Parts: sequence; C-alpha cells; structure tokens
Amino acid sequence: MTDDCTLCDLPIRGDPHEAPDVEGSFCCRGCLEVYRTMGDVDPAEVASDGPEDGEPDAPEDAETAFLAVDGMHCTACEAFLETTAGKADGVYDADASYATEMLRVAYDPDETTEDDVADAVSRLGYRANTPEVGTEAAAVERFGRDELRTVLGLLGAMAVMSLYLLFLYPSYLGFYDESFLEQSATHLMVFVPIPLLSTFVVFFVGYPILRSAYVSLRAGKPNMDVLIAFGALAAYAYSLAVVLTGGVVIYFDVAVAIVAVVTLGDFLQRRVKRRALGRVGELDFDRVTSALVRTGGGTREVDVDSLAPGDEVVVKRGARVPLDGVVVEGEAAVDEALVTGESVPATKTPGDSVIGGSIATNGRLVVRVGDRASSTYDRLLAQLWNVQSSGGGVQRLADTIAAVFVPFVLALAVVVAGAWVALGAPAREAFTVGVSVLVVSCPCSFGLATPVAVAAGVSRAAEEGVIVTNTAAVESLADVDVVAFDKTGTLTEGKMRVTDVATDGTDPAEVGRYAAAVERDAAHPVADAVVAWHDAAIPDASAFTEHRRGAEGVVEGACTLVGHPDLFADESWTVPESVADAVERAQSEGAIATVVGWDGTARGVLAARDTPRADWAETVESLDAADRRIVVVTGDDQSAVGAFEDHPAIDDVFAGVLPQAKAAVVERLRSEGTVAMVGDGTNDAPALAAADLGVAFASGTELATEAADATVTEGGLRSVRRLFDVAATTRSRVRQNFGWALGYNVVTLPLAALGLVDPVVAAVAMAGSSLLVVANSARSYGLDGDDGRDARGETVDAVGEGAPAPGDD
Repeated sequence: MTDDCTLCDLPIRGDPHEAPDVEGSFCCRGCLEVYRTMGDVDPAEVASDGPEDGEPDAPEDAETAFLAVDGMHCTACEAFLETTAGKADGVYDADASYATEMLRVAYDPDETTEDDVADAVSRLGYRANTPEVGTEAAAVERFGRDELRTVLGLLGAMAVMSLYLLFLYPSYLGFYDESFLEQSATHLMVFVPIPLLSTFVVFFVGYPILRSAYVSLRAGKPNMDVLIAFGALAAYAYSLAVVLTGGVVIYFDVAVAIVAVVTLGDFLQRRVKRRALGRVGELDFDRVTSALVRTGGGTREVDVDSLAPGDEVVVKRGARVPLDGVVVEGEAAVDEALVTGESVPATKTPGDSVIGGSIATNGRLVVRVGDRASSTYDRLLAQLWNVQSSGGGVQRLADTIAAVFVPFVLALAVVVAGAWVALGAPAREAFTVGVSVLVVSCPCSFGLATPVAVAAGVSRAAEEGVIVTNTAAVESLADVDVVAFDKTGTLTEGKMRVTDVATDGTDPAEVGRYAAAVERDAAHPVADAVVAWHDAAIPDASAFTEHRRGAEGVVEGACTLVGHPDLFADESWTVPESVADAVERAQSEGAIATVVGWDGTARGVLAARDTPRADWAETVESLDAADRRIVVVTGDDQSAVGAFEDHPAIDDVFAGVLPQAKAAVVERLRSEGTVAMVGDGTNDAPALAAADLGVAFASGTELATEAADATVTEGGLRSVRRLFDVAATTRSRVRQNFGWALGYNVVTLPLAALGLVDPVVAAVAMAGSSLLVVANSARSYGLDGDDGRDARGETVDAVGEGAPAPGDD
C-alpha cells in the first residue's frame, strides 16, 4: 500500500481503493476506474499546462507567491520578468504567464517577502501586486489606463491626419502653390502642432510598444513590436530632422498611423483576453479564515493559519469545516458539493472524516484537525493558481513569425539603403527607401490578424450566450478530440427535485402536505425539494426535532416522521410492503428515497433526483457526431449515472472521482488528443484549467468560471455546441488573415526595396492591408436560424431559467 494515489499522486485518506485486476492503490473509486480504463500514461508524454509542468525548482520549505502583473504586452515580457525576478535576493525560481498576466515566484521567506519581489519587478512600466480580496477597483483602474491611452492615440492621430489632409497632402499633390508650405503662417499652423502631437502619440501612446520592443530585444526574442517601433521611430526621427532643417516633406503621419493602429489592435486583444487578475483574490470568498477552537476553558476564535494537527474545532450549523479532519463529537448532514461535486449531503458521525470547506447543514460537530492541517478547498484554490500560471503562456502566431521575419526585415532595410548609396543615390533618398521598407513591412495586419478576428468571434459567441475569456484556447477548439462533461450542474440541473411519489393508498397530496410541513424547518437540499414540490398551502409543524437521518414534528395533532428508511426502523414505525418496495425501487434507480409517515405508520415515499437538463442528449449527440470522444466525469457514485452510461453517444463514465483527481483524469484524456472540459462548480476548477479548453456555466461557482476559458451565460447546453461552431470559424479567419498579411509583404517588400513605394504610399498600403483584415474578420458567421435561436439570435432557453422542466419532453 502506498500513501499516494497511483493515478493522481494525491494523498490517500482512509482505506485505499484497490482491485485484483488493477495494480496500485487509489484515493477514490473514480481514480481506480480511470486507471483500469486508460491504463498507465506517462505524464511526460502529455502536452500539459497542469501543475506538474511548471512546478518551481525550489526547496521544500520555500514559499510561493502569486503576483498579478499589469503591463505584460507579449510573450517576451515573460522572459524579461522571469529574469528580473530571478535576480532578486532570496528568489529560487520565477515563472511568468502572459496568458493570465501572472508571475509565480518561489522564494526564501527569511531573505525576502512578496512585497519585495513585487517591487523588484515593478519597473519599465510593469506593476506587480499581490491579489487580494476587493482588488476589483485595481482591475477597473488598469482598464481605464488602457482605454485612455487608446482614445488619446486615436485623437492624436486624427488631429495629425487632419492637418495633413488640409495642408500637406494637397501641397504634395500639386493642388497648392509650391510656395504655400514655405509661408510663415503655414509653418505656424502645420510645422509646430504636427511635431508636438506626433511626439505625444509616438512616445506616450506608443510607450508600451517601445517598451515591448526593448524588452524583446533584451530577452533575445525579437517580436513584431520591434518592426513597429523601428518604423515609427525612423519616420519620426527623419521628419523631425527635416523640420529642424527647414524641409517640408515629412512623414509624421506614418509614425502616428503606425502607433495608433497597433495600439487599437492591442487594446482590442487585451479587452478580450484580460482576466482582471486582481479579482482572482475574490475567488477565496468561501474560504474559511477563522475557527472556533475547543479548549479546557471553552472555545475561542483563532485564525485558521494558526491551527495545528490535533486541535479540536467546533463547527456550528451552517458553518464551514475549516480544515480536513475527523469528527470526534456530534452529528450533522455535511454538504460537500462545493468540493466533491456530490449532490447529496452525507451524514457525519464520530469517526467519520470531513473535508475542509464543506458545510454542516444541520447539527453541530467537533472536528479534530488532521495530520496535514490543510483544507481541501484551499488545495483546490492553490492547484488552480498553479495550473493557470504555469507553462510558457500564449504564443501568438505573429510572435512566432517575428523570430525570423523581424531580423530579416531590419537587415533588408539596412542592405537596401546601403545598396542605394553604393549605386550613387543621395543619402536622403537611400534613407527614405530604407524607411519605406520598414513601414511597408510594418505588421499592422499581423498585429490585427488575431485580435480583430477573435474580437469578432468573441462578440458572436456572446450573442450565442457564451463569454470567452481565454482567446488562445478557443482558437484550438476546432481540434478538440475529447469532450469531458461534469455531471452535477452541467448535464444535470444541479439541484434536487421530487420526481416520483408512491403511497400505501394514501392521497399523494396528503403525503406531500405532511412532508412539507416538517421539512420546511429542515436544512437539507432534499427538504428544499420536498417543500418546492408541494405547491399547496403548508400547515404549521410544532415540536420540530432533527434526527440523524430525518426530522420529526407534530402536524395537525399527528406525530409526523420524514426521512431515511432507516429512521423508521430505528423508531420502530410500521412500514407497509408497498412503501418498502417503492423505497427499493427508488434507490436502485439512483434516487433519494424520503419516507413520510404519521401516527406510527409510513404512508408514502418521495423520490428526489438531480434531474438531467432537457437538452443534454441532443448536446452529446451533436458533439459525438463530429467524431469526438464523449466522457462524463463526476463525483457522484455509480448509482446516479445510469442514464448517462446507457447513452450510445457517451463513451465512458467515470464516477466517484474526487475533485483533485479530475485534473489528473483530464491529463490522462489529453494523451488521446485535445481535451475540452465542461463543468460547473468549484470542484471542477482544476480540471477546467488543466484542459486545453475549459467551459463553465455561469450558474456555477465563481471559482469554476474564473478557471474556465469560456462561460455559458445563457442558451444552456446548446450554447456549448455553438461555441464549437464559432471557434472553428474564428480560427479559419485568423489563418486567412495571416495568409493575407504574408502575401501582402511578399508583394510590397520588393516594390519598396526598388524605390517604387515611398513612406506615405507604404503607410496607405499598410492601412489598406489592415482594413482587409478587419473586413474579413467582421464577416457574418452564418449561424442565425440554427435550432435553439431565432433569426435575431435570441435564446430559446437559459441556464437555470426558462428551460423545460424534467419530464416535459
């Protein structure tokens, strides 16, 4: 027997799960079944963004800090920040992620602190801070700076271009007299404001571009911003020199157009991509921060961080268990859905283990803190941080091309200018040709190819009820080979409903009335389902008492008992054969059987289930039709997944999988290809983040939606299929845009090198290339009229609201 699970390497709590035909020991039945089905997969062979890939190389006693970094512009920023942080005193290792704008740092707490590390990397316009609860204002502030810079850039460019349109272009084209530009009044109106405005646009608005170019060169990873910066600075410097020497042919318009267009493109991308990482701190809104410790003199409130193994904590009704441990006193139904995904609370008594983060829905417990003194919920949160901040970040195709294209264009501009000088051309003319080469190749169309196409796709996805938050992952959605669904809250509605009633001949309405009267005062999901099911007037219940597996009260003078069948046996109540048969039938079908009786006799059974969504079958069938493998991964036990196991479109159902193990299951699935995970709930967050694409439902917890790459806000499961369609079209258009951008450079670069394109014409050609990219990206997606939406794109049903009730179809 081992201390760690053979599949997911997590600690085994309690007795291990083993089987004669499977080698190894497992933390849960789900891990055992996954291992039996998929076998042993070498994690090194799986392209993973999971926590194992990016663990810091640091001693075991090192502290780990997660910093939100504002100002990350491209993948070159990752290398720069990692190098800068690595040089700080006491830092063992640093890992930056452009995708999530995060920096993970392993450090020696005796030598440095999180704040010191943040200060060390807060330079050259980068701003690092420790995400905390309530930092949404910082996110809004960052968004405001980006918006202000973009607006000022566009206004500055419009002002410069207006002066060009009114004065310079007509003069260059011969519409004005040759002496027009030499007049003092013209100089005052043109050659003073244009240089000033251009200076503002190039150096203030274009600062992120200039910094990115500098950082990429310093990191040895030249990106497209190098060409943008060189082109803009060359045009600016040349024009400034002309103005200072009394010349009139200036190219400030080229400089400001380059900066304004690229700034707008970057803003569009950031607006779609930015995860507002300051808000991630809000994800621990459910984390327990204090606990009641029982001592010889009573109880006292302490910080959870100060708890030690063996401490006894008191958990009152409705409170969360602070850390994993064992019940030593009391009895209560504990809701573990937030962490495990189990839809039904489990009754805990002395000797039972409890999970940190779970809720005591009734009763009172005294829990002895376990040896690890840790919370499963906190481990989930840390695992989510690790998954999202690990790896190399998003590698834009433009930056990949830049590794070869940028040095080539820079060298070409120098060689061309030198060749013109060698052939006897004036230095001014040679310089102009060199600038033309830089400007005509200036990759505005490259810079816009991805963000504009993605922005159009994201907008269309939003119309289909899906909010996309990680554009890079969505671009690969069309290549998905495996779609893994969580069950509770995803394929099902995530709440208990009474679906069947059986009685010994008593009127079902009477059974419901007595049950609702007692259950109205109980704190339990099934009790809520019973009350919701009984839509008539509910009488009052007196002498209410909660039992281990039910509740008791006096309804209209009759002693009424509602709860588990075992409760009736314990209380020696009579259970007719018809009621016993109904209980057995409900349990065999995966339902929760709640027996109702009064005056010493059981009268009926209410069967409650977490019912499937009305369109779940349609969804899995449509995805299966595209030759994708469909898998269901759930924390519920085997009895609750029968309907899904029997469906021909579903290839595998893994039940009883612990939340931490779900991420390991996703990693195993990734050995078979690209994986999309669709989930709902905190327990799905690590799996959503570990998958190539994570899709969460807005009806779930915030931790799940933050871990996901896309969030379904309306349209139900149908919107998941729509997301696949939109993503496929978006990826196609990104490729078309890059094809056009490359073709444009193949044609225009030789023309510029031959002196057939001056900088102004080059700027116009560059703008035209960008406009074609924008027009291609904005074309209709052609999805109107598909089933589930009308011609205006309005939804037919919504997540959690307005959907057909189970059994209506």
